[in-house]
Amino acid sequence: MDREKKILITIMTIILIMIIVRPELVKDLNSGKWIMVYGRRKTGKTFLASNFLTYNNFYFIKRDRTVISKKDWRTIGQDTMLELLKRDLADEKTVVIDEFHRLGSELLDILHSMDIKGRLILISSTLHLSHELISSSSPLLGKVSEVKVPLISFMDLLRCVPGKGKKYYELQAFRQEPLVISLGYKDPVEAIKGSILTVPALIGEIFSEEDRKLSSTYEGILRSVAVGKHTSGEIASFLFSRKLIRKDDPSLVQQYILNLMDIGILKRVQVYNKNKFIYRHCSPLTWAFFSLDERYNISERNLSRNELKMLVEELLPHIMEDCLRNSISERTGTTEFVDHSPQNEIDGIFVRFKKPVAVMEVKWKKKIGTDEVSKVREKLLSYDVKKRILIVPDKNMIMIEGIEVMEPSDILDLKFD
Repeated sequence: MDREKKILITIMTIILIMIIVRPELVKDLNSGKWIMVYGRRKTGKTFLASNFLTYNNFYFIKRDRTVISKKDWRTIGQDTMLELLKRDLADEKTVVIDEFHRLGSELLDILHSMDIKGRLILISSTLHLSHELISSSSPLLGKVSEVKVPLISFMDLLRCVPGKGKKYYELQAFRQEPLVISLGYKDPVEAIKGSILTVPALIGEIFSEEDRKLSSTYEGILRSVAVGKHTSGEIASFLFSRKLIRKDDPSLVQQYILNLMDIGILKRVQVYNKNKFIYRHCSPLTWAFFSLDERYNISERNLSRNELKMLVEELLPHIMEDCLRNSISERTGTTEFVDHSPQNEIDGIFVRFKKPVAVMEVKWKKKIGTDEVSKVREKLLSYDVKKRILIVPDKNMIMIEGIEVMEPSDILDLKFD
């Protein structure tokens, strides 16, 4: 029976991955002559290239710099592969090179010397070389266009995998991380418990060998953001307290943060009416892991499912709030803001052409008390906007006069006229 279950989970996972269509990315992959596809590990870069591109040759570069040709699964040498590449591009063929950064300067020098012929798709999850390739000093500047592969959109998941209920929405939030889909996890607790070794490896592979000495600083930033240090000043203080930077100075962490944003690990949200940003994890899975590991050392403690569930429940309202604010911004084409002022803290403000058009509050719980309802209504009505939204797991649980009560799936049809 266990074997049958495993087979069924594998089949369902493949079906689920296939039906989550990412049309904009597929379009980007099929436009341009030479393209660099980059982003954090396990975001679906290889899957997209393998399944949505027509290619003549597909090479995977191993850590020892030997090459696997996916056309016939032969292992070939680096020199052989480079000669085949030159021949194929000269013949106007399409070639994909996965983990191309492992070939180093030899590949870059050859490409620099060539005219742009054929189609070339370079795939990398390594931060340093990705930036080097598209920097102003790169020999390939102007030759290679960029396609960044982020996590799966929460909206795409709701659209492609219909459902309802608090547990369903929480699972879809975590399924933005393709790893959660591919391993068949059924809820956030299972995903976190099953990824205690995977998440650090997922992040660590981003850095190339020459950046490895800096990885402790990057990890320190991820841990600080996960436990609520959301501004560059707070992040710098956290790193300084751990002797990861030489002084408590936000300017020392800015480039690290920008790098983490570029590769798709962190994102930022502007604070309303202030020239200030807060930083968040893009992935609920990495957010939850680093938060729980920093607070409760889950990577070294064998917590029971019930213990872990209790800890995850504390995080879920914050994770869902962030996910829903981002989804509304994505769906309506507005810019998302937060208001963290003590007198009127609000979960989301949505701005179009510098004018706020909607505000949002999230109450991610099964029951909302009468006093809390009154406070939410008062807070939302204090903003002069066209639309005031309260998002809950089940919109049938509550009605508030003057407030549009929604659940996450309603965002699919949301419009700000």
